[in-house]
Amino acid sequence: MKIVIISRGEIFASPTVLNYIQAFLSLGYNVVCICSSCRNNIKEDRVSIYQTGEPIVKNLISKIFNFWRFRKRTLKVIKENNLKSNAIFWVARIDTAIAFGEYFKNEKSVLSLHELHDQFLFWKYITQKVIRYYDQIVFNEYNRANIAKVWYKLLDTPNIIPNKPMYHSRERNAIITNLEIQNIIYSIKSFGKKIIIYQGSLLSDRNLDPLVKATYLLRDRFQLILMGKDIEKRVPSFMKINPNLIHIPWVAPPDHLNVTSHCHIGVAFYDYDSLNSIYCAPNKIWEYSGFSIPILAQNIPGLYTTIGISNAGVCVDLNNQESIVDAIMELDNNYHSYSVNSRDFYDSVDFKESVRKVLYKVTK
Repeated sequence: MKIVIISRGEIFASPTVLNYIQAFLSLGYNVVCICSSCRNNIKEDRVSIYQTGEPIVKNLISKIFNFWRFRKRTLKVIKENNLKSNAIFWVARIDTAIAFGEYFKNEKSVLSLHELHDQFLFWKYITQKVIRYYDQIVFNEYNRANIAKVWYKLLDTPNIIPNKPMYHSRERNAIITNLEIQNIIYSIKSFGKKIIIYQGSLLSDRNLDPLVKATYLLRDRFQLILMGKDIEKRVPSFMKINPNLIHIPWVAPPDHLNVTSHCHIGVAFYDYDSLNSIYCAPNKIWEYSGFSIPILAQNIPGLYTTIGISNAGVCVDLNNQESIVDAIMELDNNYHSYSVNSRDFYDSVDFKESVRKVLYKVTK
């Protein structure tokens, strides 16, 4: 039996979809991937990639046309390869499912939903319409799954598959292939400073000022690195607060993990702007914990029920400078304990087994 995974957009822009493909292969399945584009080769004989070729567009009419064309070309691939005869269809994200409506209602099928979309009524409406056409539903976080059960009046609670990487090198102090970044990291460590890294959005909806201020107070012992695209040009304002901070623009996977492997503490920041945020499902906590790195996390349910309860780090109000300073010192003073707990947290989830259980439910 084959698994046909369908995902609009660039496949390498979605670590979750790539994780699913790796899990399917590890479980012994042949995989057909239908996507808008695939910028890199997947060097695996048991994976067939079909690209439908929709460009990125901004105006509404072009977007609607893209959905229609993605559906038409996907159904053509399914028909020409006779995929309906012996396949499980795994549809990734609601912005993919919208193109197919009830098409998969009589097939063995899974819909994996990556966000709650509580602030986007259109996507909640579309989810309400299409979710019943799939055999199994997957969310990436416990609370999101239970909220969806209530919202969409589901008989069963959706399956939960966390955003843990299928593979993780777990090797600390890995070789960084980017020589400029390598020199930055090695220079920091040569001065005996411990690296605190924030990887993620630098947009203005993230109040990073308290973190920047707190790490400036601790500048003699710690070095803050912000890693991410500075679309809104906020870094110069951060530099005025903390002239010692270092900004590293977006680093292409998997080399970003090589940078992370050199860090002492990882920061997981979300705010109270939506249910989707407070019940977050960040892959960063798994990237950090794979290296046994303790985590400085915002005190919200999605992080407290993972990082906080497992003692893999400390959950505090990241909008409060003093709380951040105290948390950093707590993590540093009890580093070994938090590091062991971080490692154990990573080991507590078997991604492949979680995927296998969902596939079993579809086929039994």
